Amino acid sequence: MPYCAKCGAEISEDARFCPKCGAPVGLPERVPREKPEKREKETREKREKEEKHEKPEKGEGDTWGAFIGGSILILLGILLFLAQIEAFSITWTNWWGYFLLGLGCILIVSAALRATVTTYKATALGPFIGGVILCFIGLAGIMGIESWWPLIFIAIGITIIVGGLAAISRSPKPR
Repeated sequence: MPYCAKCGAEISEDARFCPKCGAPVGLPERVPREKPEKREKETREKREKEEKHEKPEKGEGDTWGAFIGGSILILLGILLFLAQIEAFSITWTNWWGYFLLGLGCILIVSAALRATVTTYKATALGPFIGGVILCFIGLAGIMGIESWWPLIFIAIGITIIVGGLAAISRSPKPR
């Protein structure tokens, strides 16, 4: 006598369904297929993400962190070494200005490299702006005008607000 493939109950030879669980007898179990709508939706979302140049999925990560982190450590090591031997007018009181200037340059170079890679075009503006700000602060420290660098923050903040307001006025109004 045959047995039900689903629950193991004994069934008669001429039964079409299991009397215990109701599973069809003698028919292979159906494997649910993925709905075409779901597959189309996933394909459409992937295409839209590529068109928007969005950040890639986990596992396809941004490798710029290693470049930036390594460059910062090299810069810090060089500046601390030069401050230790008091070369190139870098002293313990002004090394931070050179560090911020170098850090700003690293961010600007990183932004320029990111802008050339299509996947990360949207993320290049932030490091560029941050790099410019750090360069201004570093130069102010090197030139001995430490009291002026807070004004740089104020000027840049005003510029960002004005730029944002201009972008809002140019964007189309929702209906």
